[in-house]
Amino acid sequence: MLASYEDAMQATGELLDHAFADAVELIANLDALLIVTGIGKSGLIGQKAVATLNSTGTRSVFVHPVEALHGDLGIVSKGTAMLAISKSGGNEETLEFVRQFQHVTTGAVITLSEANSKLAELATIALTIPKIPEIDEWDLAPTISSGTTLAICDALAICVQKAKGFSMDDFAQFHPSGTLGRRLLLSVRDLMVKGDALPLITASASLNEVVYEMSSKGLGAALLTNNEGSFFGILTDGDIRRLAERQKLDLAMSGRDCFHLSRRDATAPSVVHGSIEAQTRAFDCLERMRDAKITSLVVLENETPIGLVRMQDLVAAGL
Repeated sequence: MLASYEDAMQATGELLDHAFADAVELIANLDALLIVTGIGKSGLIGQKAVATLNSTGTRSVFVHPVEALHGDLGIVSKGTAMLAISKSGGNEETLEFVRQFQHVTTGAVITLSEANSKLAELATIALTIPKIPEIDEWDLAPTISSGTTLAICDALAICVQKAKGFSMDDFAQFHPSGTLGRRLLLSVRDLMVKGDALPLITASASLNEVVYEMSSKGLGAALLTNNEGSFFGILTDGDIRRLAERQKLDLAMSGRDCFHLSRRDATAPSVVHGSIEAQTRAFDCLERMRDAKITSLVVLENETPIGLVRMQDLVAAGL
């Protein structure tokens, strides 16, 4: 059965011609609302098409053909366009809605049906689905036809999105909630440790002072700065532990000396630290950490440390 869908999608792609490109151009340049209509399974596909169109930057609304003929026709205004969906293209309610639409406005009508249908005869642009048997034994239940119709609607929405130059940032504005919204909208600035919670200390301070700053803030690290406040480096509890294991730890030494000493011995494990900007997407930051196999990044602004972002905080945020 599933192989039938693969064949149907192939046949659908072969049917797409200049009419599809014309439909994309028409919708992409539309200033008014796009009305989508259909009844039964075609109506359900139309509702999904509206959801996809709206989320990708094309203002659209689903209007049921029967409701349209009992007052909802009032939503039609100058310049409004229509996408009418019907497998057979012979559904009388949909046909009548299209006729009444054309009485009210000169807006374009895009139809989506099997070839040579009554609906296609009313179209400004006629899109065609292949005439392929459904997968049930009686060839009655809308299955293959539903899949091909939905595929064309999805392709139409995404091609319009590209034609309009709809960006990821635009997409993010329409998806502020849930995992998708968090991935697109949360920045490093939203999740970084900052202010008084940030373990900041000059590199010239003694290791004893560095350890105190590190332990009092509870982040397992201290950000060392030069005297003018620019970032010098990060010193972690792991760095200090490795020095202690090598019996090279002196609490009187400076944070700067400890930093260099922790990285001097070629036999010691490689220490990798990095920095990032506050406006970076938090999800991109998480991907960078995973690729580099590190668990934290220093957030810099004009070479000055303003925060520390940790993998555990990014994961806890649901990214």
